[in-house]
Amino acid sequence: MSLGKRHIGRRVAGIGVAVALMMVGLAAPAFAAAPVITGFTPDSGISTGGCVVVVTGTGLDDFADDAWEFVAGATSPNAPDAVLVSDTEAWVTTPVLVAGTAYTLRVTNSGGTNTSTGTFLATTGAGNCAPTITSVTPNCGVHNDKVVITGTNLLLDPTPAAAGEDIAGGTVQFTPFSDNAAVVPPDSDTSTTLTRFVSTNAADGPVKVIAGGGTGFSAASFAVPPPDCVAEGGTTHARSISFKIKSTGKASGKVGSTEDPAFTDCVAAVPVKIQRKTNSGWKNVGKTTTTDTGSYTKKVKNPKGKKHFRALAPLFSLGVPFTDTCLMEKSATRKV
Repeated sequence: MSLGKRHIGRRVAGIGVAVALMMVGLAAPAFAAAPVITGFTPDSGISTGGCVVVVTGTGLDDFADDAWEFVAGATSPNAPDAVLVSDTEAWVTTPVLVAGTAYTLRVTNSGGTNTSTGTFLATTGAGNCAPTITSVTPNCGVHNDKVVITGTNLLLDPTPAAAGEDIAGGTVQFTPFSDNAAVVPPDSDTSTTLTRFVSTNAADGPVKVIAGGGTGFSAASFAVPPPDCVAEGGTTHARSISFKIKSTGKASGKVGSTEDPAFTDCVAAVPVKIQRKTNSGWKNVGKTTTTDTGSYTKKVKNPKGKKHFRALAPLFSLGVPFTDTCLMEKSATRKV
């Protein structure tokens, strides 16, 4: 359910309580305090509109008839769209403004009127409203994995006229930026965090967010698929892998932990790849899984002539969210 719909639900519930009180002969409580704007961010944005300003204050959702305005002197542009998130927060989208003009933000309802002390500067460019991405966690994954994007100014216009329901978070795209990443329910987007599923065609590269203030990219690349990356956070664990192979094609060896004490989670049930050297690189010719003690065996085809083989224990992460990462390890090359 969208924030706008949840807000309406609270209003309906409040009306129901008031009616119930009147039916039993009790008066509904009167709201006396006017709304108060204590601050907002960002404080500048493009004059063509669409920047979502996060307003903080008190009494912001005590009334259903809130009217918001961007005011410069006696001039007030068209009323902006607004979503009342809570008593202390509202999301207000800038209308078309005059570039180079500083506007105060004013809210009026049945409780009174309040005007911000700070101003919003309409600019010819993105101003301070441009979205930024400071992290993508985890920094690797495949289709339908969940990631959390943190940054600033990550909201779209919460109440677009053509939409059937409120849209809060910005549009997220993974490289090559052709598909929009799906929102992870329940929708919990804010101006600083977005939660998304990795899109079907995601590839290695930066993540893009399209928000009301423009477009932003992550500085670090997102890697697809594992095990080509290390998840952010957690502890990494080094290990070793031995390998031998007979002329019959029987490969064997053992994955071990190089830590003291040994970290056995990086040894047991490890997917091992047996690879053969070709003109174009290393080709996977067999896959197997280690035992609880790290041992493995696998029969692979051995073409005529001397060939080079090796074993590889791929990188993988443990825990949700990731807490430990087992580093990739390659064996010495054997020729049979």
